[in-house]
Amino acid sequence: MTIKKKGDNNWEYCVYLGQDENGKKKYKRKCGFKTKKACIEEASTFENISNKKGNKTFKEVGLKYLDDCRNRGLRQTTLNLYETLFNIICTNFEKSKSAMNKITSTDILNFISEKTAICKSNYKRYLIFHLKSIFTFAEKNNFISKNIFDNIPMLPQKSTIKNIWNESDLKKYLPVLKNFKYFDVVYLALETGLRRGELLALTWDCINFDRKTLCVTKSYVISGNFIGFSDPKTKSGFREIALLEGSVDLLKKRYKNRTSKYVFPNPENSNIPIKPNTLSLSFSKFLSDNNLKHIRFHDLRHIHATLLLNKNVNYKLLSKRLGYTNVAFTLQTYTHILPDSEIKIFQNLSSLF
Repeated sequence: MTIKKKGDNNWEYCVYLGQDENGKKKYKRKCGFKTKKACIEEASTFENISNKKGNKTFKEVGLKYLDDCRNRGLRQTTLNLYETLFNIICTNFEKSKSAMNKITSTDILNFISEKTAICKSNYKRYLIFHLKSIFTFAEKNNFISKNIFDNIPMLPQKSTIKNIWNESDLKKYLPVLKNFKYFDVVYLALETGLRRGELLALTWDCINFDRKTLCVTKSYVISGNFIGFSDPKTKSGFREIALLEGSVDLLKKRYKNRTSKYVFPNPENSNIPIKPNTLSLSFSKFLSDNNLKHIRFHDLRHIHATLLLNKNVNYKLLSKRLGYTNVAFTLQTYTHILPDSEIKIFQNLSSLF
């Protein structure tokens, strides 16, 4: 709240109301008061009414934030993750039962450094991001007047993409990988860049052999107690992608010998796909047993993207193929990967200087 004198017998107050749905700051201003005292009295009354929400505890506001997430139609797996993170925070954060407007940046920093000391860095980032989202929600809905996270830095994200297989590794590993019981899934991941859940959710009606394409319309996921099908991760995840000849041949062979509507059915129950965790754990164990450089199953997607970039596929086409929301995210994810052709172009320019 600020009080200003605008002229003789003219006082004005300004009360901050938080942010609107677009993130724009809102204020209440009024002038024309003959005395400073009268101006302060009305401003204080208005501010008290506006700040009634400020008495809400962190836990109360957090529950409202989760309700807002549900109303926005987030995927069930995302909601499960948010609920898990929120429960962890409420269990370990001493100030979770305190009023939101009483929590300080020091309280947050202490929680991050002390209570998450045993967490991996990526998990810490999830916790911090979730905390920040709750405080941002609180500010936009006038539960607090200022977001203390404006002064709290996010942990830098460590990129694991640099440790993936290169083209030379692939040539050496592919003959060995053919002995892996889920090799077909690995091969299709390398040639399409599909996410694990997108691959496992594929049904034969998603494959168009005439056009040599496949359509991504759903994902098979497991999160907490939930296991089942959901929409792709983003709206851009609904897509049709072109298949390479190797993928077409592989799919034709599987179609000829199909025993299920799923392209990759569970060996123990053909009415459901291979379980996501089963695939990842089996892949990791196979790499270890055969002394192959360890990567995550998800890294097959990054390998696909890297190989395409090195073949001069532009970022816009790659972004669409991978199902990313926008090109900017693709650039951010693969900005450290400069295609060999671009390197040669700039090396050839050295004679100009």
